[in-house]
Amino acid sequence: MTETPDPPQRPAAPGTLPQRAVREVMSRPPTQVNASATLEQALATMAGTGLRHLVVVDDTGRCAGVLGDRTIVAAWAAEPGCLSQRRVSSVLDTTPATVGADAAVVDAARLMCGTHVDAVAVVDRRGCAIGIITGSDLVTLLTR
Repeated sequence: MTETPDPPQRPAAPGTLPQRAVREVMSRPPTQVNASATLEQALATMAGTGLRHLVVVDDTGRCAGVLGDRTIVAAWAAEPGCLSQRRVSSVLDTTPATVGADAAVVDAARLMCGTHVDAVAVVDRRGCAIGIITGSDLVTLLTR
């Protein structure tokens, strides 16, 4: 028996892309690291998973922000040898870049642009991360 190939997907109409819900394009589940972990531990997680961003959670499981590989590199460049002593919480923005799952993709893109980040956490009503959307996710969306 031969398999029938999946029919080619029709790309979404260009005008509908910005209004799609973030939940449709986010990566899930997000790979997480605790805010109390060291930057060295976070870097090891990134290296082990091949990811450039981790969602940071506090001790209650609520989203505390997103940690990018560039932030770790900047901390290391400013103070070589700090990765085993500095906590993830020490390099996070005080206001985490987050959106709700029902937010439109354009809202996530505007937040990324306005806060100069390339990833935002997607959170539920309790503030717990359920996904992450990155600049790469947005590029993939545009090229489908």
